[in-house]
Amino acid sequence: MVSRVSEDLPPLPAKAAHDLSDFARFLEQLSAEGFEFAVIGGCAVVAYASLLGEEMFSADLDIYVTQETMSDLLTWAPRNRIRVIKRPRPRNIPVAFLEEPDGKEINVLTASSGLPKPEIVVRNARQFILSSHGDLEVPLADPFDLLSNKLAVRREKDLPHIEVLRRFVDEESVTAFVEETRPRARLAPARRLLEALGRNTLPRALADRLLDVAKTEVDYRFLMGRVPTEEQAKRILERMAEREDELSRQLESILATRRFEEG
Repeated sequence: MVSRVSEDLPPLPAKAAHDLSDFARFLEQLSAEGFEFAVIGGCAVVAYASLLGEEMFSADLDIYVTQETMSDLLTWAPRNRIRVIKRPRPRNIPVAFLEEPDGKEINVLTASSGLPKPEIVVRNARQFILSSHGDLEVPLADPFDLLSNKLAVRREKDLPHIEVLRRFVDEESVTAFVEETRPRARLAPARRLLEALGRNTLPRALADRLLDVAKTEVDYRFLMGRVPTEEQAKRILERMAEREDELSRQLESILATRRFEEG
């Protein structure tokens, strides 16, 4: 006889859908208290998605702090009507679980796969403006660090986040080639992306976009060493066809050392 008990059970509650604005009061309190932190996880990705004109939501808020800040925050939270659901234990996952009076979940982490140490993430955080809450400045983990984190964890639910972050950092890489004048600034986003991906060559579609806007000698030297296909490398040489200068010789020298992807 087949059991039908499951049909009598109530459905599991759906995870709530949030963005940063839903945690504005908590974030404002942290800033007013002087806590140093950076938003990571789903809510950070949701914020970057909004800068691309895309709408996403997250079930909870994740913040990244040092061990010292974690200790201070766990003392502060109960005095501000925030429940400490679970404290981190030695040799356990370095995360504390908090709950706001209305039931919203907050995770406080001191480590996460693929992320630098909290003090580095906090120092490199970008300020996201919540215009709906008095232009509140919210520190978001750098998108390249977030991408490294999501790639290291790579759960099923992280895949849409990875796609959003990839689109965001691709746009930054292209914009730097178009707008920046200093060589280091022009190349910095593309270099950061390679580091985050753990690759020596650029994704093919991004390499095509960068080739379309390349214009300086630094651009061409960088791309010759990092485009993934021989066809793209030949495009660079074709642009140099009428030049018989040191740059052309340098590019041919770089090409001679390259190994390419198939196709």
